[in-house]
Amino acid sequence: MNPTNLKKFTLNNIQKGLSVGLATLGILAAQVTLLPISSAQATQQLFCNGAMNNGWNYSAEYVDGRFTQIRWKRSGQPPQVSDLTYSTDNAQGQPIYRGGLFSAVEVTLVDLSSGAVRPGSPVSVGVEEWGWSRGTCGLSSELPSEDSSLVALRKELKGLNPSQAANQLRGKGYNFLQTLEHTDRRIVERWDHRGNNTSIEVVYTQGKVSNVQPHR
Repeated sequence: MNPTNLKKFTLNNIQKGLSVGLATLGILAAQVTLLPISSAQATQQLFCNGAMNNGWNYSAEYVDGRFTQIRWKRSGQPPQVSDLTYSTDNAQGQPIYRGGLFSAVEVTLVDLSSGAVRPGSPVSVGVEEWGWSRGTCGLSSELPSEDSSLVALRKELKGLNPSQAANQLRGKGYNFLQTLEHTDRRIVERWDHRGNNTSIEVVYTQGKVSNVQPHR
């Protein structure tokens, strides 16, 4: 092959190689464009559900890396919503969120996963005068339902004085265990059931039963 033909052959091969290379890059670019958004890029939404001792159930909503609100529900009461705002991290590096309830009560949520929220992660929710409750995160926003037997017992005892309530409870298989709180305005007693291994708290306000709730 003479030098002129060799030069033409080499140029033709280079041109063909460039054409093939550009075509391949175009196909790869099209494939990258058509790739679906990964689950890590998609919006992450979880619901952390739990129940307070006084019958209020809650579902804390977690969207795109932060807690935004808590929905509250209780039988016989209108639903409530607490909007949450990030406050700070505690000494353990756990994010703390704060909000309100009933326009006056302070609500606090502590992310016990230290920001790595996923299904099964725990949270701690506190409400002024209600105490604290542990919730668990998952994909469902379904609020936990209250035990129907507890609802019936609450209705039966509400408004009774301590002596009347004690007689009713003993007749249903409950034994008095201890007084958890005793003030001029409020008394809280713990009662255990002999047969089904459950514990309840009976709350008296101004001498009358005002609530019956599970002991936690």
